[in-house]
Amino acid sequence: MSLPDRVLAWPGCQNVRDLGALPTRDGGRVRAGALIRADRPRAETVPVLTRAGVGLVADLRLAAECAADPSPLAGSAPWRHLPVLRDEDDVLEEMGETLPAIYRAILDRGAPLFAAVMAAVAHAPPGPVVVHCHSGKDRTGLVAALALAVAGVPEREIAADYALTATCLRQDDHLAALRDEPARARSRRLFAEVTADTMAATLAHLHDRYGGPAAYLQEAGLSPDDLALLRTRLTSA
Repeated sequence: MSLPDRVLAWPGCQNVRDLGALPTRDGGRVRAGALIRADRPRAETVPVLTRAGVGLVADLRLAAECAADPSPLAGSAPWRHLPVLRDEDDVLEEMGETLPAIYRAILDRGAPLFAAVMAAVAHAPPGPVVVHCHSGKDRTGLVAALALAVAGVPEREIAADYALTATCLRQDDHLAALRDEPARARSRRLFAEVTADTMAATLAHLHDRYGGPAAYLQEAGLSPDDLALLRTRLTSA
């Protein structure tokens, strides 16, 4: 499978994509460089971010993750800690038996946290916004999906972008860090669910339970003004 040009080869990272150029329903496109999804940056990634003039790096990881594996950007102006999991939800595999079930639980339990991330993106200083968790798969995938939905990107495009993670990530690196074979087997099974269908099911949940991604964010506390500002930031030239 050939990867689109918006897949970025950042030193130290495996799973980086510029969400710019994705089409919107009104005939426009997401602005290039407006929002970049990534796995956690490393020291060798920092010069790339500096040259790009990044305005915000939203670190979606839990505080314990940040303490165990500190961001090389921690303490710098662009970096903000914006977790989307509650502290008690530190083991994703315990939140559901399937990836769609896990994503439903993350969204339902962490709605105000997701709204806070969207507000931070909307009000970020000038420059690209980078959102990342550990691998750039689950939490980052949900943040990217919400932002793209607000921007007006068709859901089939959102789902297709999410599914690219299965191609970009090297699963063996993650499996090597797991302690036992049952954990590795479960991780393999869940990784096999990184498909467009999983994201389509997640978006369907937002429609069925909340009335859609925008309604979900507003119910969680994102103001109509911030919703409009987010849309403008992602799509205006």
